[in-house]
Amino acid sequence: MPQSSQHTYLRTHEISGQILRFRLAAEDARLREQASTSKAGRAGKTLVKEGPLRITQVALRKGTALQGHQVAGAISLHVRRGRLHLTTTDGALDLAAGELVVLDAGVAHAATALGDCVILITMAIQ
Repeated sequence: MPQSSQHTYLRTHEISGQILRFRLAAEDARLREQASTSKAGRAGKTLVKEGPLRITQVALRKGTALQGHQVAGAISLHVRRGRLHLTTTDGALDLAAGELVVLDAGVAHAATALGDCVILITMAIQ
């Protein structure tokens, strides 16, 4: 099937098109390596930016925090590796590898890595 691409990431990574395929384990390894040497303790890569859909994979070193914020659309957080502490306006959750949480549009949230972790974030921007 033909692929069309309007956006690229570093000229080697297509982030929109008819069909996109990713090897998440390989992305995971690269991001963990980058996060291990990052002053901020994190590294991320946008995998998809297509219309309202955004998918980003993020690696966080233990103790790294993502400051509180809200997103205009619904969001899902899939913990692929490690553990994540998520705080929302309705309370807090500790998430382990393999767990997925979905937040409605506008739900304020913050997160802290309880151990080195990798999360896959999906957003539907309104």
